[in-house]
Amino acid sequence: MFKKNLLLLLLIFPFAIVYGQQQKNKETIAIIDILSKQEAAWNNGNLDSFMLYYWHSPALRFVSKNGVRKGWQAVYDSYKKNYSDKGEMGKLSFDIKNIDLIDKENAMVVGSWKVENKSGTPNGYFSLWFKKIDGQWLIIMDHTS
Repeated sequence: MFKKNLLLLLLIFPFAIVYGQQQKNKETIAIIDILSKQEAAWNNGNLDSFMLYYWHSPALRFVSKNGVRKGWQAVYDSYKKNYSDKGEMGKLSFDIKNIDLIDKENAMVVGSWKVENKSGTPNGYFSLWFKKIDGQWLIIMDHTS
């Protein structure tokens, strides 16, 4: 009986590894897709669409050199104030350095950002905590410098 169970385990284990890797790739691709959609929304001057991927909650956190903003509305208002028109929004580009899937519902993304606009080319780095909420990956914490 032991040999039979061991043989069965040895046959199933490689498939479990492949399935796990496929699931990881699927989730990573979904997160990359979200960041691409954010770039496109920003570059079209559409802040509302850009913000769709932030958790619409008072528990959302955005950390920057200016401190911690708490809540979706505060983050939205800050973007609206600092990037008041399409010319100021300019062209955003992300360079994703790393995506770590912590578990089935949490991921950390590290990357850099650059905005080419009428005021110059501000740039920096970010780390994003994505959480899968109701089947959708959303940013629940953004640390941008």
